[in-house]
Amino acid sequence: MKNTKHIKLAALAAVLAIFVFPASAQAKASYAGIGFMALSPNLSDTLSSYSISDTLYGGTVSFAVNPWFTVGADVLYLGDIYYGRDSGGNFFGPVSWTVLTELDSPSGAKSDWEYFESLMYAPLTFNFTLPLGILKPYLGIGPAFYFHFPSSNQTTDFTDYLQSHYGDGERIRTGLTARIGLDIFVADSLSLGAGYIVREDIPARIFEHLSDRAFYFENGYAFMTAKLILR
Repeated sequence: MKNTKHIKLAALAAVLAIFVFPASAQAKASYAGIGFMALSPNLSDTLSSYSISDTLYGGTVSFAVNPWFTVGADVLYLGDIYYGRDSGGNFFGPVSWTVLTELDSPSGAKSDWEYFESLMYAPLTFNFTLPLGILKPYLGIGPAFYFHFPSSNQTTDFTDYLQSHYGDGERIRTGLTARIGLDIFVADSLSLGAGYIVREDIPARIFEHLSDRAFYFENGYAFMTAKLILR
């Protein structure tokens, strides 16, 4: 009888160990982060010519569900994207300033170019994380909202091109995003990170873009983050 009681107690202890201890460990591994993100211009412009004054910026938040999975959201200012005319007078773009100068040979400064849009970007990423102590490399994908603010010098044909390119006249649209990065937890309450993010504004063309090397330069950005960790 006494042995049976001991067996029952041991079984109960085993069940508690299975369910309680992992739950406790997971709770300790869960955390929220909030901070800032500094971005380069798209890689085409960054590799062509970059200075600190060109740095873009945004805010970032994240929540670690467990050591292997985090959810992140950002609000980012990605600067301007440009449109030009080909030899037939037809619009093309959006492209980086570097590509525009190769195809359209604009004269003057960027600020003088009339066919552009400023871009705000709000991606939501689901990140698969590899916990390696204070190092946490990750790979993330997810949906994104992007907001286009056109230049005030629009002509009718430019407006028509934008509508045909994006499918309608709305300035708030949805796309896809992906990133790869590394977070370094330099203290219990601070992490620093770096990585690469790419945006897909037209999901219907994703398979075409995946095989296009230029796409990763035109729509890709290097970034650095600094986040406060809230446990």
